Amino acid sequence: MKKNQKVLKTLWLVMSKKERWQFVLLIFLGIVASFAVLVPTQIISIIVSAVAGEQAEFFGIPLPNSWSITLVIILGAIITFLMKALNSTYNLQTESLIKKAVCNLRSLCYSQLITPRKNMDLKMNDGDALYRMNDGPNYIVDVVRSLIVDIIPDILSALIAFVYVCFMDSLSAPILVAGIFLVYLCGVLRVRIEKPISVKTEIASSAVSNNISNSIANLPVINLWKTMSYEQKLFNEKVAELYKQQKKQINLRWLYWILVRIVDITCTFSIIYLCAKRVFDGTMLVGNIVIVVNYVSKVFEPIKTIGTFSAKWVQCNVKLNRLHELKASNSEVLSQKNNKFDDIETLELKKVAVQNGDIFRLENVNLTFKKGEMSVIYGKSGCGKSTITKVICGLCEKLDGEILINGKPLKDSPYTLTEQMSVTMQSPMIFNRDIQLNVLYPYGEMTEKTKDVVESLSMKKLFVRKFNEQRQQNLQNLLSGGEKKRISIARGLLRESKIYIFDEPTNDLDNKNAQNVIKQINKLKKNAIVIVVSHDERVMKKADQLIEFNYNVMLPSVE
Repeated sequence: MKKNQKVLKTLWLVMSKKERWQFVLLIFLGIVASFAVLVPTQIISIIVSAVAGEQAEFFGIPLPNSWSITLVIILGAIITFLMKALNSTYNLQTESLIKKAVCNLRSLCYSQLITPRKNMDLKMNDGDALYRMNDGPNYIVDVVRSLIVDIIPDILSALIAFVYVCFMDSLSAPILVAGIFLVYLCGVLRVRIEKPISVKTEIASSAVSNNISNSIANLPVINLWKTMSYEQKLFNEKVAELYKQQKKQINLRWLYWILVRIVDITCTFSIIYLCAKRVFDGTMLVGNIVIVVNYVSKVFEPIKTIGTFSAKWVQCNVKLNRLHELKASNSEVLSQKNNKFDDIETLELKKVAVQNGDIFRLENVNLTFKKGEMSVIYGKSGCGKSTITKVICGLCEKLDGEILINGKPLKDSPYTLTEQMSVTMQSPMIFNRDIQLNVLYPYGEMTEKTKDVVESLSMKKLFVRKFNEQRQQNLQNLLSGGEKKRISIARGLLRESKIYIFDEPTNDLDNKNAQNVIKQINKLKKNAIVIVVSHDERVMKKADQLIEFNYNVMLPSVE
């Protein structure tokens, strides 16, 4: 686990200047609110004193005896209304500001999530990354709002109440101090015990999210009864582990609640006994005992909940740490320098070595691609053909060797050339958007070329299909393999580029559409370098350069 991230510091950094001023103003209102919370008890004390025929006081200031109970009640109602209005405004404005800051945090974390990094490796699975992006910020809103709206005003009120009680009855001070210390000790012990449980709870929550993500992604597979039962069994195991960790937290909170209530009740009734004795001796007014007893409860009010809040704060830190793990370290980040070339005549790989995760490793790869040629790479499955195309476009990090553009070594990652590349991978990527937006992705426009490509790939009816966002269906499941393939190929063809890469472009296509795809790809070589990975003899017959990929594949060495 990385060093703890500071929750408030993180939110402060993602706030604008205006939002920071609003934040400071809300803290000031919270201080005012902490005083206002103590007013109703003073009003009750005034009424009790008036009924008992004693001198009424407001925060220790004597009030004229001419004041009637009716006037006090009316003033009290007005003050209480203003106090509640202040609290409501303070609460809603605080929640609004925190949610805005968390939206900024989401945006920051998303930009960190998609930062180009070596091998594009997040070091976590999709389900876990989605869980962190969704659950972490939501939890931060609740915890920080609770801190600002509840805990800070309650603590300030408790401090004021503590000073007031000690001023009214000095004999109560040692009892209160002892009670506060014992409750604080219980809170510290609870946080220390719960911290490792919170970490395990987070990991268990991610595991549940990942299991759901896997199941949804593999719906066509798990529709078989046996595999559905297996997925259900796995899911139940993940949920059981999550509940096991949550139950530990619940048991710990029960224990904390019991200990704190014992301390609270013991201190409260000890002070009631002392105050009652003083009233009997005539050294304390009846109205003041009302204030003391109520303010003693105010002293313990935040302390009773501080343990629970501390545990949530620890869990919030764990979530924030996991959220910050989406950020790539400086050594992981690829250069985002945009290498622009007026023209790219040749692309060469010299003695390139590449490792595909923990799967395999290629060494001493030497390839040359020229503008005006369609180069077709073929070879047995699993020999690294797709991996080498990923090296060319910077999606996979080369370990050794050089990539040369127009005979000159490219110092940065090939990823810096992606604006001048069009890459169509073997598995079509379909977004849950209208088909037209899929084809023109990311910011293409309708042109004559678009109409030509759409017509040549028999996509006129498919091109105008809309995606119904309200139904929230997965578009991947609503399209045939051929439709998905044609969308992906059309997207690759329409991008104006100097280097075109197509991985198995004719898979899932009937003969007519396959021939049309080959024809469109072949047109591209006039103004660009065209690289195609394919086993299709129809593609190979059109090749200007045939490259049989037979490099030795090695497993990575074990350190």
